[in-house]
Amino acid sequence: MRTVYGILFFLSHLVAHGVPLIERTVEETPSIALKSVAKFSLATIPECSALWASPSQPGLFWTLSDSGAKPRISAIHADGTFVKTEHGLWTGVDLKGATNVDWEALTGDASGRMIVADVGNNVSRRKELALYVFQEPKVGTAEITDFKKYVFGWPDQTAFPDPELTHDCEAIFIFQGKIYLLTKHRRDTLTELWRAELPATGSQAVLTKISQFNAHGMVTDASLSSDGHRLAVLTYRTLWVFEMPAHGEDFFSGRAWMASLSPPLFSWQVEGCAWFDDKTLLLGSEQGDLFKVSQSELTEIK
Repeated sequence: MRTVYGILFFLSHLVAHGVPLIERTVEETPSIALKSVAKFSLATIPECSALWASPSQPGLFWTLSDSGAKPRISAIHADGTFVKTEHGLWTGVDLKGATNVDWEALTGDASGRMIVADVGNNVSRRKELALYVFQEPKVGTAEITDFKKYVFGWPDQTAFPDPELTHDCEAIFIFQGKIYLLTKHRRDTLTELWRAELPATGSQAVLTKISQFNAHGMVTDASLSSDGHRLAVLTYRTLWVFEMPAHGEDFFSGRAWMASLSPPLFSWQVEGCAWFDDKTLLLGSEQGDLFKVSQSELTEIK
């Protein structure tokens, strides 16, 4: 019966959403007990809602706080500390003129491009989301005024709020020069992969749905390794790593590893994920803890 149900589930989502649904066989494996390796300042960073490793400034990890916080990004070390400059601690960079409706993700690439994603949509009622694109700031920068804001809405959302709560988002990454978003669902364990294309002129981004994946949880962040070969996808209780294809956008069907996560009771909102090095991931919680997980701790799956 489970096989029949799985087939029906697959077909229903394939018909309803018009894109393939990728399912991976998940076996019972011991959970990784996350242990805090460092803490960051909650007074300066109220919530770590994302992490991204700077490719041009080794050892720096960008983060941000979500709705209600200032339109600011901060860079921290893996030990939770800020950069020391001759003027004191460098605690953040303001995007002057930007609005933090619900910043939930950030990413960038080796070219120096950086993106802050104002895509939080907890009850799926927002009609306009935004991507802020700018050059990655250098140490000591106080504010950014030169940025471009691109707006969009989910092309398949027709109800506000969406009763299925499938139009939230907390994960963005860049692969081979293209921008991708992963949705966060609240009534099922799926995530949808979307490609976002920025126009040469104007401010309206164009989104295309690529596929769906059963992430076995609500996706809270994603991170591409510095060599572009592996994609980490984080949920509150699961960590995935996928070997990326040489071509195309079939990100979830190739070689893959996963593990269940067991965070501390009072640091359960793990929403930041970045590659610390080519073998280790740095995770961050909204409660101020940083954790490290080696890819070797994950189990290869079918």
